[in-house]
Amino acid sequence: MSSKDKKKKKTKQPKISLSKEKIKQFNKEVRDFNDATSALFRIPIFFSHQGLFSLNTLRQRFIIRMFNEIKSVLLFPRTLANTDQFPNTTLENVRTMINSSYGLAAALLQPIPSPNQFEPYSPFLQIEPSMAFQRGLPLLLVIENTMQQAGGIWGGGGQLAPFTPVIWFSNEGEDPVDEFFNSVQWEEVLHNWAAKVRSGYFIQTGPKYKYSCDSDN
Repeated sequence: MSSKDKKKKKTKQPKISLSKEKIKQFNKEVRDFNDATSALFRIPIFFSHQGLFSLNTLRQRFIIRMFNEIKSVLLFPRTLANTDQFPNTTLENVRTMINSSYGLAAALLQPIPSPNQFEPYSPFLQIEPSMAFQRGLPLLLVIENTMQQAGGIWGGGGQLAPFTPVIWFSNEGEDPVDEFFNSVQWEEVLHNWAAKVRSGYFIQTGPKYKYSCDSDN
């Protein structure tokens, strides 16, 4: 083999390694998503979403990215059954999760069509956010633009402000996932919601009695 041929092969290697690196990174994020059992110092919140098996690759990336975005603001996203499971019925498990969380984030994305599916999406995408809303937990709702016909708590329309769902336009841009999570709108919504979660957490876990007096008292 000539030295020119070796140089040509070397120039092609970075492209192959970059592709493998992306796959490796994606697989790592999937493992983090499925094995998120650490970070006990983080404030627990309930992350409601469809199972990854019911979504295509683009929407799987969206769920995993949203999971990591929540972790980045030092909140602990709990999911059934990725991070938590209890020896009860599913509805009882949901109630246990709601009662032991300080906020709820939910994403309603378009699932892969299935002949065995009688509903357009899992009914728990209505039940879980509604239970959290009834309990008064701060809500962060994200809906794909192709699912805007969903009613119930996802109806929005300004009537549920400040819980109107944030819309993800999955069919716009070169990389809709990165564009959404890098947007100013998402950063603003995420940090405002995280601030409400922390406020509720400190109010509920703070001491019953105060041992110092404010100057106004």
